[in-house]
Amino acid sequence: MRRCRVAWLFALVVVAVIASGCVTGVRAGARCRTKDFGDDGTYVLKCQGGRWVRSATKAQVAQLIIAILRARTTTTTTTTTTTIVTKIAVGDGHSCGLLTTGSVKCWGQNTYGQLGNGAVLPGADVTSPSVAVVGLSGVTALVSGDRQSCATMPDATVRCWGQNTYGQLGNGLLADSSLPVTVTNLSGAVAVGIGFQHACAVVTGGTVKCWGRNNAGQLGDNSTGNKLVPTAVIGLTNAVSISLGEFFSCALLGTGTVSCWGSNDYGQLGNGTTTDSTTPVPVSVVTGATSLAVGYYGGCAIVTGGVAKCWGVNGAGQTGKGSASTDEPTPVSVSGVNGIVSLAMTGSTTCALLTGGSVTCWGDNIDGQLGNGTTTPSLTPVAVSGVANALNLDGNQYFFCAGLSGGAVKCWGANVFGQLGNGTTTNSSSAVAVIGIP
Repeated sequence: MRRCRVAWLFALVVVAVIASGCVTGVRAGARCRTKDFGDDGTYVLKCQGGRWVRSATKAQVAQLIIAILRARTTTTTTTTTTTIVTKIAVGDGHSCGLLTTGSVKCWGQNTYGQLGNGAVLPGADVTSPSVAVVGLSGVTALVSGDRQSCATMPDATVRCWGQNTYGQLGNGLLADSSLPVTVTNLSGAVAVGIGFQHACAVVTGGTVKCWGRNNAGQLGDNSTGNKLVPTAVIGLTNAVSISLGEFFSCALLGTGTVSCWGSNDYGQLGNGTTTDSTTPVPVSVVTGATSLAVGYYGGCAIVTGGVAKCWGVNGAGQTGKGSASTDEPTPVSVSGVNGIVSLAMTGSTTCALLTGGSVTCWGDNIDGQLGNGTTTPSLTPVAVSGVANALNLDGNQYFFCAGLSGGAVKCWGANVFGQLGNGTTTNSSSAVAVIGIP
């Protein structure tokens, strides 16, 4: 709150007029020397050039005094906009938050324009969410991948920004973009996912379209040629959500099952083999799935009862089976964790958001990505320090972020590009608050 003030010049004039000692009973035109103001009964006179001249009527002066008094008691209110995040999305070295206003803010690495702020300069990384993505409003969903992000718009189209080496922005070009561009020939988007250098969208009716890099058949169109615009995945008609890894893709189907396609050298397709597939194959032994999360070389599904099954690479125990022996081409049950609401999987670490809002993680911990205050890996789930009442969770490479009730965001793990959003580039083995949120 701040008081409105009338210019001091007016105030001084009024004070001078009403002050004691003002010359009274003089007429305009008479000579003056010693006093600045006079009064002839009707007008306030001002000494100017050695003579009294009319300045204002006494009635006008009275009105000015009243105006000053009213202004001194009148206040105006200034408002500030609070940044409140409803969804967090994490890329390789950057993070983004969807705000209640429908706008998006990103922070961290910006080498390829993945912050969407119009600047692409090596070293132009941002360590806190200070600038909004340009030109976005009314965003309904947000995802981030390796070095790009995509937003679903109110008209169910999709806009993406960042790296575009393989056409992963979907706009028919190969040039990176630090501003959002519209994905070509894509409408009715229901869900979007981003992988290493490709992206996919579930569209109305349950079909899936993908674009970008396709070296291992991760676009699912029975080819291995890159696509600069969306191409239809063969054989999917009832997809609900989509999640992508490095060179493979997975879709949760309306039947509660999961299908994957693309690279399979670690068993990340979950079909019991290590053979690549350029079209979708069903993940074995997964039924009643309600949610899906895919990391760089593996995947996990939450199934009925709030438990999870994971498959793929397991060198750090990230499948959650309690050992780091061999990779798992067939899904195994995560041990010691119940009440799972959602999952986030990176290359070597997995985290779970639990009923009640706590987060627990297991696997590699080289950069503190388990969030338990250490850098010691764990084959069994450990609680993330300082995170409570979490509503959503995401992770990529060696860090994770959680959106909390009330709109705050906390992140932990690697921070070389400032992706934790706390104004530094120092790794953190415990959750730190993103600056300015809320």
